[in-house]
Amino acid sequence: MVPLFSARIERCGYPGSFELRDVRFELKKGEALLVTGKSGSGKTTLLRVVTGTIEAAGGYLEGEVLLEGKSILEMKPEEVYHSIAYIPQELWYAFVGYTVYTEVCHVLAQLGVNCTDADFAPLGSSRLVNRLTYTLSAGEVQRVLWLETMIKRARLIVLDEPLTYLDEEARRVVKHYVKVARSREMGIIVADHDPAYWEFLEPDMLILEGGIVKYHGPWSRSKAEEQGMKLTSLKKHVERGVFVKFKNVSFRYTGDSYIIKDFTESLQRGVLTCITGPNGSGKTTLLKLGSGILKPTRGSVERYGTAIYVPENTFLFFSKTTPREELMIPARGNENKVLEIAELLKIKHILDRPVTKLSNSERRRVSIAAACLADHDGYFIDEPFGGIDAENASSVLQAFQLLLDKGKAVVVATHDEKVMSLADTVIRLGPA
Repeated sequence: MVPLFSARIERCGYPGSFELRDVRFELKKGEALLVTGKSGSGKTTLLRVVTGTIEAAGGYLEGEVLLEGKSILEMKPEEVYHSIAYIPQELWYAFVGYTVYTEVCHVLAQLGVNCTDADFAPLGSSRLVNRLTYTLSAGEVQRVLWLETMIKRARLIVLDEPLTYLDEEARRVVKHYVKVARSREMGIIVADHDPAYWEFLEPDMLILEGGIVKYHGPWSRSKAEEQGMKLTSLKKHVERGVFVKFKNVSFRYTGDSYIIKDFTESLQRGVLTCITGPNGSGKTTLLKLGSGILKPTRGSVERYGTAIYVPENTFLFFSKTTPREELMIPARGNENKVLEIAELLKIKHILDRPVTKLSNSERRRVSIAAACLADHDGYFIDEPFGGIDAENASSVLQAFQLLLDKGKAVVVATHDEKVMSLADTVIRLGPA
């Protein structure tokens, strides 16, 4: 019997850069495969091969990947589109619509189906129907992409770090729909640096390390726990004065309802502050208001010093081709400073690699390195641990520790309870 999906990969990767070698697996209908490993181990590269997008990303493949016996690379784009549902790590490049309505209706139109209000109900997407897609938070984008995945009913679902930006409610709903997809004999391939959540699927595991397969076999709780997030603790800090004051702040984008309403709070220097809350509750907006990227619709924001905002979409942060070039700007040409922060954040080996060829975790650490070198008084960082494994997350915490020791304000938005347990202050926002 022909498997739903099979891969026999000799080599794949990017010229002069990362390479993945000797990967082989098969997936029958209704089966699941969990791909895990440290940041930069090759998870996203493998998924690009699976979805047939590796060449479009400037990469190459030696070997073959087959969907029900047919080569993915020889299939027409529309055939791949209807056969595979793919939620990438770089969420922002998965949209074609200007609004959520046009985005979801486009997917339905490809299936020859007319849009109705009921199509937007799952995952709480009905409240987003008329939103401009560029105003959505990452969690909201991920909800819409999950909705599209459920609508398409593809034969194979491919998910790259699919839980990074989702709150607990959305994760429970996603868990339900993954079970439904499996009951419909859809194949499921998931890449996740923290695999324990997926135990309910009892998937086969494929653990990557440095571009090679470290383990391929049945689900193993012990191996999942080895890969999971175990963060080193931060020492508790003493507040060193107010950095920013929010006074009765409200904000809305033109034509939208208020995202933030009557928010009053003071954020302190010298402590780690975590902002959390459901998707769409205003975490990203609050970071942008605090750093000065946005101005409040009502109320006032008073800052006592300079601030920098690091977005969850790290591509928006870069202006140069390579990490070295990017870091030399805030380092003011001091290469020793660049090498020092690169050592701390474990990015020395990628300093001369094109930014476009880095993993999401690598780009995130480069952006945090650049922010640290800029030496501001306040740091507003959106989902700094998204898609980052435990070892590299600990290096990010060490960088934060240095900032806090200098009396800087460090404010992060996160859904991760493990990160919140390390914070000095946690601000919980309610539903939008």
